[in-house]
Amino acid sequence: MPQMKNIVSALSPLKPGECLSVQSEVSDRFAGTIHYQEDYELHLIEGAAGAKRIVGDRITTISDAELVLIAQSNLPHAWMRGRCAKGSHTVIEVHFREELFAGIADKLCFDGIRHLLELAASGLVFSPAMTARIRQDLIYLSATQDKLQQYTLFLNILNRLTEDTAAERIVGPGYVWDRDSQDSQSIATVKDYIFAHYNEEIYLKTLADLVGVEEQWLSARFKYKTGNTINDYINQVRLSHVARRLMNTEDPVATIANECGFPNLANFNRHFKRIKGTTPVAFRREYRTAKI
Repeated sequence: MPQMKNIVSALSPLKPGECLSVQSEVSDRFAGTIHYQEDYELHLIEGAAGAKRIVGDRITTISDAELVLIAQSNLPHAWMRGRCAKGSHTVIEVHFREELFAGIADKLCFDGIRHLLELAASGLVFSPAMTARIRQDLIYLSATQDKLQQYTLFLNILNRLTEDTAAERIVGPGYVWDRDSQDSQSIATVKDYIFAHYNEEIYLKTLADLVGVEEQWLSARFKYKTGNTINDYINQVRLSHVARRLMNTEDPVATIANECGFPNLANFNRHFKRIKGTTPVAFRREYRTAKI
């Protein structure tokens, strides 16, 4: 059984403004990292008989050719070498998002594709017959550089996949992956690190490596979960330590700032006034006046 704590968020190959990306490669490597992405993914893998496919809580030994569709975000997945003895295998990956179907998804002619994408929430492995039928279309899709041609060809591929009555769901209806729980644990780990190292230089890459995710994902997820950017959160933690020392010690402001992670005094004063609404000296004076 795969260790669910090792699931990571993989960076999407889709560039800003793109809704469809097609990649093809011949490789002797299996990434083997259990991951999820914010895309739908269609994978054609050939020449990897004996390799292991992990989707959700299912581990399966694959045949010489398989075609799998996975819904965006829902299913952690990976392919691992297992007992694959061949030196290399071919992979065609198609990544796409729902925006690809903007303006047509509500049309009656789209019902079959819409149902296909709903089923992909459980992961779909297509029959050997369909895989053989669709193989050449996917090869052609990966070879063409014309974006409009890619789009129309891919819609045709999806439409043909709706005809596969022998396609099988990969995980059962009882499968649950608490991604929010995992996200929360990652955010908690990042916060713990910031609290322990607030007086040091803290790099985004260090935090991302700490929880095994991409920097871009961590930045976006931290903001979504906390309402603050990582830099703002770090500064708030530092300033809370500054405030306590201003209230409880006679240490010079410059010394406190430096020892709490603000080596640049001008930068410190700017952050302090933005967060606290006053200057450090005025803050200390106001606190002492309030105590009298």
